[in-house]
Amino acid sequence: MNINDRYSAAEPPPDDTADSRECASRLYVHEAGWRISIKRGSVREFCYVMAPDQDYYHRLVDGEIYLHQADERICLSCAVRRGIIAYEPRRLRDEPPIFLVDAGELPLYVPGVDDL
Repeated sequence: MNINDRYSAAEPPPDDTADSRECASRLYVHEAGWRISIKRGSVREFCYVMAPDQDYYHRLVDGEIYLHQADERICLSCAVRRGIIAYEPRRLRDEPPIFLVDAGELPLYVPGVDDL
């Protein structure tokens, strides 16, 4: 604890469960070209994606973490909705199937010859 807060940064508040922190502790960006920044200052910058049920672009707030690519800036909530950010890492490719029968041992059916 410190004089400004009830809890220090080293110890989370007791109502925080390990599961809720574990879910949001890692984010993954699977699309190439995106950069991460923190909005600083009073310059008006807007998210390039409209939130559901809104007909306007919302502002990025001072201290907010956002993604940017060229002139496009997207807040984390909209990036998750758009599928740019994921909470799970990419899975490794599944191994190819293993065939137990050697192809050379299979009988071949030839139409016209094997009809007898």
